[in-house]
Amino acid sequence: MFITSLAISHSVHAGNTFEVRLWKGVAPGSEGVQDKEKTVERGDGKTLIDRSISDTIVPTITVHLPENATKPTAAVIIVPGGGLTRAVIDKEGNDLARLLTEYGVAGIVLKFRNAKTSTTFNGIKVMESDIRRAIRMTRFHADKWNIASHRIGTFGFSAGGIVAVTPLIHPVGANPDEQDRIDRLSSEVAFFAGAYPLLSMQTEVAGANYQKLLFGDSPTKAQVDRYSAELHMKQGMPPVFLAHALDDKGVLAENSLRMEAACKQSGIRVRTFFRETGGHGYGIRDLGNPINQWVKNFMIWIQEQ
Repeated sequence: MFITSLAISHSVHAGNTFEVRLWKGVAPGSEGVQDKEKTVERGDGKTLIDRSISDTIVPTITVHLPENATKPTAAVIIVPGGGLTRAVIDKEGNDLARLLTEYGVAGIVLKFRNAKTSTTFNGIKVMESDIRRAIRMTRFHADKWNIASHRIGTFGFSAGGIVAVTPLIHPVGANPDEQDRIDRLSSEVAFFAGAYPLLSMQTEVAGANYQKLLFGDSPTKAQVDRYSAELHMKQGMPPVFLAHALDDKGVLAENSLRMEAACKQSGIRVRTFFRETGGHGYGIRDLGNPINQWVKNFMIWIQEQ
């Protein structure tokens, strides 16, 4: 039964789960930053692991690979939520990654530098740098990790949606002139998916706080429009999956509703899972909540990509 398959295991399988730094040295844009990463365990640390990580200056990916995969798999790079000031790394990251491996898909969790830390305003620039580097890193190691390089996509939870959707709406192809071998590779994606994702920076959808986190105290219309996904959907773009509760007050469902409408208008394949109730931040754990059946629908969808 599906419910049984959703049991979350927190054990690490040697060789199948590992963490990789995105850059060997200081991540570009963090030169001179003196933050010290903070981890808060919101669960009991044993039966319930629910860490919140802030003040990251060393971005990484935690790679979860399926066991005994007979052919190259798809890979989902997951961007956790956390209001762009922290990363809810387990509830909206590793939990989903582990489940993906049960369905023969690689789950890759991005621990990214936040828009704002204790000492530094980063804005959208370093977050975009981190997600693109994560895609390129996955593509660089695709053969070694048994991943199909043409089947790499992103998934964003909550505020992580705006980070995860950026490579979709602003694709950047390969650049053979880059010095770094990894940066020569494309950061284009094969699909985008999100659960209660932040996707628009329009004031009536995102509010002023998210605008300031991304762009500073005086956001321009050009900045707001550039990072409003619904304004950039064009025919021929990769498919999209969206899950949202219509009563969500944390990230308004209007984000997904506008994205769905833009996809349909442009002829882009889009699958949605909307429910009247469910609120915000449910992740994949509360299976008694009807909104959480989005997970089952997503697992079917992702295997088709």
